[in-house]
Amino acid sequence: MLIPQTADWAAENGILDGYGNGKFGPDDPVTREQMAAIMYRFADFLGVLPDDMDTALNYPDAGTISSYAEKAALYCQSTGIITGRDDGRFVPQGTATRAEAAAIIQRFVESVLA
Repeated sequence: MLIPQTADWAAENGILDGYGNGKFGPDDPVTREQMAAIMYRFADFLGVLPDDMDTALNYPDAGTISSYAEKAALYCQSTGIITGRDDGRFVPQGTATRAEAAAIIQRFVESVLA
């Protein structure tokens, strides 16, 4: 569950978008593509997006990534923030487990904020 003030700040700064229909699901599970979008938008907010990023997604299921998250997935692939699951798939609409979310945040901090 998100702290309301934190979610408000992130929404005001374009890091969290909600569902695009004026709704925000603070108690909903977060998908892997949503995590990618959040990390991408936060890096953009901080002004730390890399100049060089991959130009093509290497995940076997790249075609199932929602259009809003494609650039974010490229960013996360390029920086190694999000890796494929054991079979190499991104599983974009799959729920990010707590372990995955923690690993994503740790990699973000180590690669972007270090």
